[in-house]
Order: sequence, then C-alpha cells, then structure tokens
Amino acid sequence: MKDWNTDDHRIADTEHGTLVFAGHTPLVIADWEVTENAPDSDGRIYKSVGGWLANCEGSGRMGDPYVKPVPAGRAKLLRSKLRGQQPIAHRDVHIDYESVSQPYPNTWDHPGYLVTVSWMDRRIDASGQEIEEDEIGRTEWTHPDTGVVFDLTEAYVPEGECYYDDPDHPYFVWRHYDRWSGGVPILHPFWGINGKVPSDGGKRITDGEWVKVADAPTFSERRAALNAARS
Repeated sequence: MKDWNTDDHRIADTEHGTLVFAGHTPLVIADWEVTENAPDSDGRIYKSVGGWLANCEGSGRMGDPYVKPVPAGRAKLLRSKLRGQQPIAHRDVHIDYESVSQPYPNTWDHPGYLVTVSWMDRRIDASGQEIEEDEIGRTEWTHPDTGVVFDLTEAYVPEGECYYDDPDHPYFVWRHYDRWSGGVPILHPFWGINGKVPSDGGKRITDGEWVKVADAPTFSERRAALNAARS
C-alpha cells in the first residue's frame, strides 16, 4: 500500500476493487490488500480487505464534510470484484474507517480515509480441517442460565453506567464484533456508536450485567439530575 505521508500521494493509478453491499451500494477501495489472521482460540480465521476509500463525496480537505458510501459498523456484503481474488459473497462483515492527516495545501486525489472490511472466513479444528461454523453473523443469543435474550446488533453499557452523549466528553459503548469464546459472544468497547474496534479488551457477554444504550441513562440526564439534587 502506498505511503500516505507524502505530498505527492496518489491513488489514481493504483489497483481499485469494488465491494457491493445490501441495497447494491458499491464501496470502491484503491491500492487494496487482503490480509488473513492466524486462527483464534476457537479456530476461527478472520480476513480483511483494506485500502483507500475512493468513492465518497466531499473535497477531501481536512475539516470538510464527506459522505461515506456505506456506514461504519455491521454490513451485509453481497459480492466483491477484486482482481486475482476469489469473489467474496454473502458475508456478514464489519466496516471500519480511519482518517489520516493530509498535507496542506491538499495534493491528494482522494479524501484521505482508510477503510477496512473484515469477516470470519472459515473455522478449522486442531488438525487444520475446516469445520462447520454457525455462530458468525448471528444477531441474537440466549443466555443458557438466565434465559435473557441479547440482540447482538445493539450497543450496550455495563449496568449502572451511563451513556456519554455529550460531544465534549469521550465515551464508548460495547458492541458485538462477531467474536466468540466457547460459544459465548464477546463484546468490544467502541469509541462512539460506530467507532473503531480495538484489537483487544473484549469481554464475554456473561461477564457482568449489560444494558442496551437505548435503555441506559445518558450522561446529560445524570448530570442534570445531580445538578437538581444539589440545588
């Protein structure tokens, strides 16, 4: 992938690939590369395709608004067109965007956003043989001990905590990222509703109690209640 930290960075002459998502919305990635992770503890092998976002609206200058063709977060990939790669079709994926600094005046021919699309590719046993996988992409999970049903598409906060809706304060929520451990979903901390997923720091959904963001008190509500109590 081309080094971003140069004044003459260009993607016009690099290899472009297209990913088509639900609704037949295309995401064009320039100077792309496909990577494959080592198997996790349960034998799942995750892959990703990443590169420079090539088809979004906006000038690309720092601070100017832009429009991503597909929102960050969970998405349904219908098909791919990546030269030299087998087509990727009908996959539950996660989309990540990352903004990087640009030279000024802007000399780039693109908005300066890296995009990563990741998915679970396959699962193998101890001998390396592929085994059936029925967890990735699931949107619901029932706690075997309590019977509580978790919507894995929702954002959560630990019980007793509030959701930081104040833009002047950093906040995070916990979301499922198609990671599992022993048949139990793992929640990861996201900075913001669609923020970047960290490489570690996840918790099994059985470790503690969780409340949907929609049902949790907001930071603003809690602050107002405290101020009212003091007055």
